[in-house]
Amino acid sequence: MDADDHPVEVVLKEARRFMVPLYQRKYQWGDERLLPFWEDVVAKAAEVVEGESKFEHYMGALILAPVDNAAKFAFTPIVQVVDGQQRLTTFQLFLAALREVARTHGQDHLIDEIKPYLTNEPKGKDTDPLTRFKLTPTPSDRDLFHDIIDLTAAEADKKYKSLFWGKSVPKNRPERAFRAYHLFRQWIEDFVQHGPQDFEGTLEEPEEVEERIDEGITPEDVSARLEALLSALLDRLKLVVITLGESDDAQVIFETLNSKGQPLLAMDLVRNNIFHRAEKQKAKVETLYKKLWDPLDHPWWREPAPNARPKRPRLDHFLAHMLAAETGQKISIRELYAEYRDFAVPKGRPRFENVEDELQLLEQYAPVYRTLEGQEDCNPSLKWLGRKLTTWQVTTVYPVALQMGQDGVSPEEREQLAQLIYSYLVRRTLCNFTTKNLNKVFQSIAAEFLEKGVSVASFKGYFANKAGVSSRFPTDREVRHGILNENAYAISPRPRLVDILWEMELASKSTLAEKTEQPQGLWVEHVLPQSWGDAWPFEDGTVGQPSDDDGGAIARNTILHTLGNLTLLTGGLNISSGNKSFDEKKAKFAEHTGLFLNKWFADKPQWTEAEIRERGEHFADLAIKRWLGLEGNE
Repeated sequence: MDADDHPVEVVLKEARRFMVPLYQRKYQWGDERLLPFWEDVVAKAAEVVEGESKFEHYMGALILAPVDNAAKFAFTPIVQVVDGQQRLTTFQLFLAALREVARTHGQDHLIDEIKPYLTNEPKGKDTDPLTRFKLTPTPSDRDLFHDIIDLTAAEADKKYKSLFWGKSVPKNRPERAFRAYHLFRQWIEDFVQHGPQDFEGTLEEPEEVEERIDEGITPEDVSARLEALLSALLDRLKLVVITLGESDDAQVIFETLNSKGQPLLAMDLVRNNIFHRAEKQKAKVETLYKKLWDPLDHPWWREPAPNARPKRPRLDHFLAHMLAAETGQKISIRELYAEYRDFAVPKGRPRFENVEDELQLLEQYAPVYRTLEGQEDCNPSLKWLGRKLTTWQVTTVYPVALQMGQDGVSPEEREQLAQLIYSYLVRRTLCNFTTKNLNKVFQSIAAEFLEKGVSVASFKGYFANKAGVSSRFPTDREVRHGILNENAYAISPRPRLVDILWEMELASKSTLAEKTEQPQGLWVEHVLPQSWGDAWPFEDGTVGQPSDDDGGAIARNTILHTLGNLTLLTGGLNISSGNKSFDEKKAKFAEHTGLFLNKWFADKPQWTEAEIRERGEHFADLAIKRWLGLEGNE
């Protein structure tokens, strides 16, 4: 038996046939495996584009058994795939999809680059027509798979049109290879159009390609992004290739590797590394384990982190955030073990005098992380911030929040920082500024805090020279414009909009009003309904229909989605109100809701664009006071 690790390029480019044995399953990867695979590839592609790729990503093992005729002269060697055929097939499907997107964009050089990884050049004595295919699946998958390799996307879609339902291939069809091929084409096309920042795949039905084309994308951008995806797969993903010898029983090895054992987490590897070094230092390993590591073995740490991606246990995300807090650098959770090893023993020189100091660092950060996740209460400001970050489903702030939880930061400083971070998130959302750059922003703030100390002054200093829309702290003027003009109803995920409106509710209350907790299950309601009709006259008293294409109807259909026209209701009241007239809605609000947000309507004789603008101005005044800006940026 011989074992070594190789990039995917080395595995696929060698002239040989990979034969999947008959006893293997047909291709089985469904959406639950394809999405994580895509996220791994696209994360590496983003690193390639940004020139930040530090570590290769291991994709598991590929076990091969040479076939008798492999050594015969003038024949293409044949190897049997004992284990790893699912991922090997996925690589091929991805390359075929990448080739077809390249074809769509006229990137013919990429088609030529990809070809050697999909097909062989038959040798002189090869007579089997299947020799030219790099991979030969089981008979049940073979024809479909080889058509994907042989045909263009248009030809394959036409031949297998019976597999489609509308524009997509349903996930419950047995031909999973074709769904994978179709999804990869969709995701790659979206990556080409939108670039690498925080990109995710989606399983929603794709739009037409023509509708997704961004006129700002140049042929050079297209080429660079496709090349990045190709490089990510071939150069940045690795396999451990195990080649069996004549005396090795392939079936026994296959069954052993595919038993139901629990896979190791990245933190399992970290733990093993730490205590292996502790043994070398002749430390009291059992004492250290019970005192400093045992709390991290609680089942809670192994549950998936609910608001973070990629989907990993909390323990993995905790370690990634801690490393970012300690280094101020971008940390790849997909290469977490390599990242930690590079942190703890940089260039072979231990960072810590002993392993106990290293473990105490984990002990120091763990309560802060648990507080952010609502499990402890080590600090009220961080517990509050954690609740807000959970509502907003934003975990990129965590490295900065972990720094804020350390000794030496005063409670007053911590509270101001928590409020400023929340204000930053809300203000950018109200202004409809991109959230794609948040990971880089908070990584940079973490670096700023490491250099200059955790303080409000350091936080404001970071934004002092940030004028670009991708990262700047919005001004009061921009917030007011956003509230009056932007489509607030499009804010996603929806809990963010509910949180904004609830904060408007709290800000609307008088100082004499009783304090109340936010009710569960509040819905966002358009006061002027989206399907308005004759019951909702314009400002001048005239009536129209939602389908009207005159200027008044267009202006109304724009303003009805702004914050000034939105309120909070219970689900039942929301359904009951529906598209009723304003008088009917106002009566229901008076009878069934006690929110200050809805008291606004009591003395209004009508609800038109003028009233929406008036309420929007009121909300803008409240918002600027509630979510404070930075001095000098107004």
